[in-house]
Amino acid sequence: MPLPMCAQSGRWIRPVSSFYDGRIPTENRHIPVHSIGLLDILQIPVCGINDRVGYEIENVRYANSAWEIIGKAEIVDLLKYREVELLFPQYGKSIPYEYLQTRSPVRTLQLVEIKSFSCHLDSQGKWRGVVANMELSITDPMALAKLNRGEAISPHCFLCLSLSQPFRKEISSPPSCYRLIAGVIELLPELELITQAMERLSWSTEQGRKYLKEKYGKSSRYQLTEAEAREFLLFLNSKIDHAETPY
Repeated sequence: MPLPMCAQSGRWIRPVSSFYDGRIPTENRHIPVHSIGLLDILQIPVCGINDRVGYEIENVRYANSAWEIIGKAEIVDLLKYREVELLFPQYGKSIPYEYLQTRSPVRTLQLVEIKSFSCHLDSQGKWRGVVANMELSITDPMALAKLNRGEAISPHCFLCLSLSQPFRKEISSPPSCYRLIAGVIELLPELELITQAMERLSWSTEQGRKYLKEKYGKSSRYQLTEAEAREFLLFLNSKIDHAETPY
């Protein structure tokens, strides 16, 4: 599924169905489920942007008519939506459902940037991603398919984090909603290396932007292609080598 963000308002939305858990059925002929990817821009008919469902403020029921893919966002378009602090920072990987209910409706979706993301299989054979020292379930089908093929995920990513439906670990325990990695947007590993190289050179952000504008006609390293990022990194490293070479 795409990042559920309303382009006009900048508000997160989560299209939900009439099923008890809000899931979107794959057999709905109006929804090109198998063609939709992360960063796709969609036109989705909704019943009403303020017609909330459940405790999540983002939930909106969609109308039973065609969804249309109308474009593709770029990585740089996401920068303004990044958040540094996790939602409900006082809690770890799970948030008590009672707490969420008493504050309903609450935000349950956010975008975070992780520069040292790692994944592993747990004892039950499920993929987990490490975020802020928490092992979170990965639900992004494309990321899971890649991991199952034995391919690595870039350590530098944008992650769309969501909350699960209320779940009881034990019958006697109160329900909690668990943090989930709903979307994994891989970034070039060179981007963080570029940042580190600029810091070693004492380059300011303005210096970096000026160079990118003059060399590539771009204003952010997040706009660089893989080849451009590698070339820029080589350039910076060559300046570091020159500066550090004794005469």
